[in-house]
Amino acid sequence: MEVSVIMITYNHEKYIKQAVESIVNQVTNFDFELIIADDNSKDDTEQAVKSVSNTSKNLNLRYFRNEENLGMTKNFEYAYSKSNGNFIAICEGDDYWNDKNKLQKQVDFLRDNPSYSFCYTRFKVYKNDNDSFVEDFNGKHFHNDSKFVPFTYQTFSEGWHIGNQTLVFRKENFNAVAFKKFKNFKDVHLISQLLKKGEGACLNFFGAVYRMHDGGIHTSVTEYNGYKIGYLTHKEIYLDNASNQYLRRKYLHSYKNFLNANIRANHLSTALWMSIDLLFKNGKVIDFLKHIKRILVKLFGKK
Repeated sequence: MEVSVIMITYNHEKYIKQAVESIVNQVTNFDFELIIADDNSKDDTEQAVKSVSNTSKNLNLRYFRNEENLGMTKNFEYAYSKSNGNFIAICEGDDYWNDKNKLQKQVDFLRDNPSYSFCYTRFKVYKNDNDSFVEDFNGKHFHNDSKFVPFTYQTFSEGWHIGNQTLVFRKENFNAVAFKKFKNFKDVHLISQLLKKGEGACLNFFGAVYRMHDGGIHTSVTEYNGYKIGYLTHKEIYLDNASNQYLRRKYLHSYKNFLNANIRANHLSTALWMSIDLLFKNGKVIDFLKHIKRILVKLFGKK
């Protein structure tokens, strides 16, 4: 099997038919499978999947339903353990691909460029609430009709807009031990592990759509928790690669963001401790004084 497409889903009854059909309709010169891991959905996601599979006889689809809710990471790990492909592609049940040649283009790139560990594409964000599309933030990186832009640890540290729903990577370049190694495993952990084996690339075409809706995981995360998750995530990645200057830079940036989030949330004792700790980590006295000033203003108000 050349490619395994992994689709994790939970309560995606309204969207998963479009997601599955966008994969069914891929035009390729190789065989691929679709693995759907349903994390014990409470709606009719299962029936929606069956309605597509019953009309697509040529589709190599395997559907698994968890008896209990495992959470995104464990559900992805489970689906990954069922994969047989040389390459792994990802599309969650509420997203979809919008180019019928997406998979072929990406596999061709990886075949033609064996030193590259993964590739992804540009994507659009669909906002359910106002029925609109917004392009990702990566257009500024493409110049003179370039076919792709390399993705390195330096690029990773600069905050690129990676669409996980567009990712295709070499299975041999990812060690599944990483699922157990990290407490807060996320897509950025996956990317950081793949970069150990080779560069990535962002291909210059729109391959998928990320759907933003009220039931989405990221939509429901508060601002404070978002910064906390970012901090914990990048801390783990950095500690796993402590000699990497780019990951250190990313970690310190997320640390600073979380510190400021604590000040805004009036967690001032935590913010004070973090300010002192960050001073020892990065040696930036001016930043330290700015943080202390903000804490004092919060405590005593503006004079």
